[in-house]
Amino acid sequence: MTTSIRSRFTFSFGANMLKALIGFLTGMLVARGLGPDQYGKMMFLLATFTALRQLLDVGSSTAFFTFLSQRPRSKRFVAWFSAWLAVQFLVPLLAVGLLFPAAWMELIWKGEQRFLVVLAFVAAYMQSTVWTVAMQMGESQRLTRWVQGVGAATTFLHLLVIAVAWWQEWLGIHLILAAIAIEWALATWLILTRLRFTAQPDEEESFRGVLKEFAHYCLPLVPYSWLGFAYDFADRWLLQTYSGSVQQAYYAVALQFGAVMAIATSSILNVFWKEIAEAHQQGDHERVATLYRRVSRGLFLVATSMAGYLLPWSGDILRLTLGPAYVGGAMVLAIMFVYPIHQSLGQLGAAMLYATGRVRAQVVLGMLTMASSIVVTYFVLAPADAPISGFGLGSVGLAGKMVVLQFLAVNAVAFYLARSMRISFDWTYQLICGLGCLGSGWLAYAISNGFQFVSAQVWLGLLMSAILHALMVLALVWLVPSLTGLSRGELLAAVHGLVGTKPIHAGR
Repeated sequence: MTTSIRSRFTFSFGANMLKALIGFLTGMLVARGLGPDQYGKMMFLLATFTALRQLLDVGSSTAFFTFLSQRPRSKRFVAWFSAWLAVQFLVPLLAVGLLFPAAWMELIWKGEQRFLVVLAFVAAYMQSTVWTVAMQMGESQRLTRWVQGVGAATTFLHLLVIAVAWWQEWLGIHLILAAIAIEWALATWLILTRLRFTAQPDEEESFRGVLKEFAHYCLPLVPYSWLGFAYDFADRWLLQTYSGSVQQAYYAVALQFGAVMAIATSSILNVFWKEIAEAHQQGDHERVATLYRRVSRGLFLVATSMAGYLLPWSGDILRLTLGPAYVGGAMVLAIMFVYPIHQSLGQLGAAMLYATGRVRAQVVLGMLTMASSIVVTYFVLAPADAPISGFGLGSVGLAGKMVVLQFLAVNAVAFYLARSMRISFDWTYQLICGLGCLGSGWLAYAISNGFQFVSAQVWLGLLMSAILHALMVLALVWLVPSLTGLSRGELLAAVHGLVGTKPIHAGR
């Protein structure tokens, strides 16, 4: 990893750690303030429109980021894509706000008020579409510090708004959604003020040229994006239909905890994507393979060690953060602590496929996974008395489905990448790291609870378990340094570089 990438990732990781902490506090405040039923309804509304993004986007945002990362582009190029973003906003706004009959609103959004549904769309669009594109534009120009700084400041602003609303007893779904929409629109404007594009477009950036460029990249993604919408929408709609808002809340809370665990991946993903796209464009295949191996193994180690620590404490964590009303979701949370382990590899694999132009492979593998997932989702959520009987497992079944299918899909992508890049497909590090870190977490939990003065105080148990688990994971890394994607000498050199000293010996 070069100094430029390392410094950008380090800053990005720090900013994302801050954002995750603030976002976590905000989420817990909202969940406690609204209660499981109202919180579940709000998260259901947001999830449906986050899923809708795929139906409308059809891979155009990934194409836009890849094109910006490959070489400098003009203002005209950005203007054409901005017009496409406006279409994605106006069409659903008019359809949901004016055209959909009441029967459709009842079927899709379970009787929620039309104004609330529209407000949820605007909030989801500003946060998941507009802000994401602005962030990608900033990263394509290596403005990592500015992008992450604005993101952290916006997250903190949202916490202040929610805290004041809680204090004044104003907290409600309408206020939260309006705040999200306004805050991320402001954040996007701040990013745009720092972007610089060439004034003179090249001959390929006419409307016809840009349309042809996007069509070549995105056409294979159209069926993939539409199936992706069905996949995401089916999960949350079937859960709401068959299990209700409380189960929706349990699942949403578990996802929020999982998002905190995925900080390292979200921090480096755009940096990784940019560097892979550029190296591939320059034909530097050795650099592509090296970056992929090191980043994927490092992130897998981070996610697995965090899961190993947190999983045994699921019930205690919910009781401490959200209170007794959410303790019923302890099993869901325990399962979803495992989800980020392979989520990190999945996101990196997708970035590799997009950044190196292997779009068709992403489409085929992704569609197979999503199609099978929709079928499995129905059977794990549908009750026994449904027209086609299911198991009625609620949020526990949905979480379990996510973990198992992702494990299979991620390794299929990793196998394809290994074959296409002519490198070995080494899966043993997943087994060693998984058994080592998860076993370490349970051992640390058992030891901590063995002391009477600790078992009576959950916070002391969490602290003692964290220390024991960290020491065992460090020992594992020392014994098997390849789990980090580095040799022992490279690992020692990296550690000495962080503390500002020179390594005495950089042996194997």
